[in-house]
Amino acid sequence: MGLDVIEEKNLNEIITYALDYPSMVLTERTLPISSSLTDFAYGLYIGYISGVFFDGFLRRNNRFLDSEEILDFHNTILEHSQEIHLKIQAHIHKK
Repeated sequence: MGLDVIEEKNLNEIITYALDYPSMVLTERTLPISSSLTDFAYGLYIGYISGVFFDGFLRRNNRFLDSEEILDFHNTILEHSQEIHLKIQAHIHKK
């Protein structure tokens, strides 16, 4: 069955919000700039997006995601991965 249209919209809004405000997601960054920093920052983004989405999904549906919904979640994240990486690189080099 996968994610319904409303949940997919919620996930995309969370991703967009995180990309619009990188300083909010990347406030924990204290390591020197390097390629591992980009990986660390990417992990922060995915953790933030996952936490907000899973919490909201549980609140709205009173259940956890099933296997098809998790697959849709990961596919959506994968579709946005290059955009997330570019936003991180732009934010890191801006500082």
